[in-house]
Formats: sequence, C-alpha cells, structure tokens
Amino acid sequence: MAGWSRFHLVPVGAALWRVSLITVMAVATAGPRAAAADASAAEIASLIAALGDTDYAVRETAAASLAALGPGSVDALLTAAETSADLEVALRARWLADSIPPTSPRDPPAVTAALQRYDRADFPQRLQIMRRLLRLDDDAGIEALARLVRQERSPDAARAAAALLVLEWRPGDPAWERIRPLIAAGVRESGRPAARFLRALVAGSVAAGAAPAADEAAAALALLEQAGSRRADDAPRADDTLAADAGATTLWIFRRGLVDLLVAADRRPEAVEQMRRMFDAGRDEAGADEDGADFMVANLIWAVEHGLPEAVDLLAARWPGLAIDQPVTAYAAAVALAARGDRDRAERMAEQAFLAGNAADGGFTGRLRSGLLLAKWGAAEWAMREYRALLDDPQTPAGEFALAGILCSEFLHDLGHDDEAADVLRRVVGGRAADAAEAEDTLRRLDRDPDAIRSRAAFFASCAAASRGDPAGRRRLVEDALRHHGRDVDALIALYEISAADPQERAAAQARVERALDRIEDEIQALPDDANGYNEYAWLVANTTGDVRKAVRYSKKSLEISFDNPSYLDTLAHCQFAAGDHAAAVRTQAVAQRLEPHNRTIRRNLERFRSHASAPARP
Repeated sequence: MAGWSRFHLVPVGAALWRVSLITVMAVATAGPRAAAADASAAEIASLIAALGDTDYAVRETAAASLAALGPGSVDALLTAAETSADLEVALRARWLADSIPPTSPRDPPAVTAALQRYDRADFPQRLQIMRRLLRLDDDAGIEALARLVRQERSPDAARAAAALLVLEWRPGDPAWERIRPLIAAGVRESGRPAARFLRALVAGSVAAGAAPAADEAAAALALLEQAGSRRADDAPRADDTLAADAGATTLWIFRRGLVDLLVAADRRPEAVEQMRRMFDAGRDEAGADEDGADFMVANLIWAVEHGLPEAVDLLAARWPGLAIDQPVTAYAAAVALAARGDRDRAERMAEQAFLAGNAADGGFTGRLRSGLLLAKWGAAEWAMREYRALLDDPQTPAGEFALAGILCSEFLHDLGHDDEAADVLRRVVGGRAADAAEAEDTLRRLDRDPDAIRSRAAFFASCAAASRGDPAGRRRLVEDALRHHGRDVDALIALYEISAADPQERAAAQARVERALDRIEDEIQALPDDANGYNEYAWLVANTTGDVRKAVRYSKKSLEISFDNPSYLDTLAHCQFAAGDHAAAVRTQAVAQRLEPHNRTIRRNLERFRSHASAPARP
C-alpha cells in the first residue's frame, strides 16, 4: 500500500515474504468484535513471538490475531519491527503495522484530511504535514501528532514528530499545560524511545516530577543515540538522506530538551555536562573551523536563553582563559557572562570582540553579521556599536553600508528610536557622498527598491512625530511615505488610523487600502509560492479593513511556506485578534515571542493581546 513505509523487502530464496491469503481471510472474518478486542501486553508479546514460529499455521494464526487487534497492537509491532533479532518476526511485524491506519474516529475533519494526505506523502511532505498538525487552531492536531510518534513506521519520521513537540516544552508554560494531556493521549504507553522521551517531559512539567523525568529522558535519549549510531553504520540510499539529516537534528533537539529538564530539576552540573556533549558533537561533525564555532555559538546562546549561562565555561576547552579569537564567538561568550552577572568581564570581552573585527578577514561582512546577531540576542549597545562602525567608516563597501543601514534602522525602530532610524535610511538612499545615483544602483543590486527605502524613512519619521504628539507632522510624513511608495503597507495602516475621525478621509483611506490589496493579490497570483505576498495582504487587512477570514487563510499560507517565521506569526496573531479570537492571538504571539525573545515589538503586541484576552467580557 502507498505511504506509510519506504521499507522495501528483498527476495529470500525464490519468493518474497508476504502476508498470506490465510491471514487476510482470518482478519476479514474476525468481525468488529475481534478487531476491537483487548489483549494484555503479555498476550500481544506472545503473539508477536509466534510470528517466527517454525509452524506455518501458528505464524498465520498469530498474524491474524494481531491484525484483528488493530491500533491496540501497533506499539508492540513497531517495537518488534525495529528491534527483533528474528528477521521473520521483524518483517511480519512491519507488514502488520503497515496495515493500521493513522487516523482515529475522534479526529476533527482537518486532522483526518491531513492524515489522509500524510499516508500518501514522501518524507519532506510528511514533515510539512506534521508542522501543520502542530499549529492547527485550538491545538486540534496535537494528539494526532503525538500519535505519529507511536504509530509512524519510519523511526526517523516518528522522531521528527516527537522533536516538534519537544520544542514546545517550557517549564511553567501555560501553552504546554494545555497540550501535555493531548500528548499523553497520543503516545499512550508506547515503548519507543521518542515516546518515552515525550512522556518524561509530560511528567516533568511539575517541579516534583522534574528529577525522575530527567532520568527517564536521559535513558530514552541513550536509546535514541544507539539507534542513530546503528543507522549511521549503514550506507544510506539516496532517498534516505533527508531522513538521516532529520534524525541528526532530532537528537540535538532531544538533548536540549534533556538540558531543560535538568535545569528544571536544579541539576545544573548535569545540564552543563549535556551541553558539553553537544559542543563536542558539533566540533566532531563540523570540525574545528568556523562551522564548529558557529555550532557552539548557537548552543551557547540557547543555553543562556534557557537559564544556563554557565555553559560559557565549556568554551575554555578550546580557548583557554576564554581568550577567544573569533569575534562572534567572543560576543556570545560576553552575552553569557553578562547573563551570569559578570558585567565587567562581559564588557571587556565585547570590547575585544569589537577590536578583533577591525583586523578580521572580511571584517566588514563580519561586522554586519555581528550586528545582526547581537540585535537578535538582545545586546542592543554592542549591536549599535557594530552598525555605527560600518556606517561611519568611509572604507565600508557600498553594499555592506546599505545593508547595515537597513538592518540598523529596523532595529532602531524596534527600540523606539524612530528619528534616528529615519536619518539612517536617508543616508542609505542619499549616498555617503551625496551621490544618490550610486546609492540607488547599490540598492537595486541588493534587490531593494530605492523608493521603498525613501518611503520607509518617511514612515519612521512619522512614527517619531506621533510619539512626540505632532499629529500634523505625522500626517504629512505618512503622505510623503505613500508618495514614494503607494503600497507601503505600514504607511497605509498609519493613514487608515489617522483618518478615523473624519468619515470622508476614512473612505479615501479605505479606497487606497483596497487598491493596494488588489495589487498584492495580483502579485500573489503571479508568485503563489512566495510567502511575503500572503503576509503583506494579511497584515494590511488585519490592521485596516477587508476580508479578515481571507487574511487568516493567507497568513496561515505564509506560515506553511515559511514555518514558524516570527514576523509571520506576529501577522497571524493580528489576524486572529482582528477576527475576535483573542485567545488564539495570545497563543500565536507567544510562539513568536519564544522564537524572538528580545524583539520588543513582538513583546509589546503580546502584552496587548493578553490584556484584551484577560479583560472581562462586556455585557
């Protein structure tokens, strides 16, 4: 049958192994009562053992009985398929498991439709469907996603489903409290290591359960690593490459989940030891070059954001005394030191990283990367120092200068420094030597519209005017922004807000919004696989006027193309809020905040949505 397994059987002797007609007839005549029958774990284990019996009739009778049990036998069948040393038992168990559908009669229609597509999908498509299940409204797909951990025939796909759920776990997170019973219902008592790991997270959600849960998660992770090592010893087929890559990624996610559990259990030395293993694994895979350092940086920043800044000490194994010669790595160490309370040492290390950027090969590009990462990490002062160094250095190449200005201006806008953000963009589009033509050529080479940059500068200036209580200045600057770029969605939203007090002005603003939506719709039809068009349409409608249900659909489409993009999640939350579903807006915005913990705009929006969601309903 199509879908569930890519496991291809090979001839043994003159014939292929097969589930015989006797088995098929036995299942067909067993009837609903037999299919629904209960059996103990010991009885199921006995039946599975009988699949390898030397007597053909015994084997067939056992297969028929297991098939009649349906989902009740799937856990044991998959365990046997993956672990049995008896080849006939493993093959027959695999075939029987393949015959059990992934759906449940209790599934909502959206889940049933997704799982029916899943049954026919290849591995990349299955990953997309898993993500869809994860983000269905009202957590409707969580139990089904957890069920895939238990029933999915491919161990790599089962672990991918589990990893998506592991990423949702945060101690004390209300969202996790909502989904953990759904996860438990999905994985049940499955003996698969990935299911065991998930059950440990469910059990570790309360402080008293964190310590034993960490032990169980560690045991499950050891089994997952053993299975990964066994597969790594085999030469993969070409069509298994993506699954193998996903398997390596899921192990990394599980180890991070274990670190979270250990921190929750206040077993910090053990958590640091797990981080050391992650650092070592990354160095072994990427080598001692920049790729290995990048892996360390990503894991160190993750550790800081998850309450384990002491992981910075692990860098001493490669850089004794934390004398780090790579600017980005040194900055990450400085962020960790600051989080640990050693601000003076952090400042010294950040200064050394800044100075090292002057001498580094490709220093201008390196500075740009440092600024971008520091902004993402919440190190605003250090980020601005890097951006300003690029903007103030006459030797900065034109491309790096323009990109630094664009990134810096957006960061300043997030910080609320809109006048400065506008000034930076004016410099970008005007050229450092008042050579606007050269600046425009540079922007076009970067696939940036100079008029859109001018519009953005005017919009930032309008935000500054609004913050200082200058409504006339705000109106003038918004109109200026739209003269440069009539489809600037943020300027259109501002114009719509300004027009609220005057019905005639509101009608004119609404007409401009509708024309812009028509143009965006044309672009969507021309580029249906481009997420940005869907997001722009949804953002404009959510903040002005239009078909909110269509905006929600378009926003979800953008997230299907660009899964868990924080900016697109912010848009979806606004759409849900506009549709009156404040609770959904909070849930979605909380995911965006988790992915971009230092983004002030996302944080402010989350606070606003929460205040409305918690407000008493009007009579």
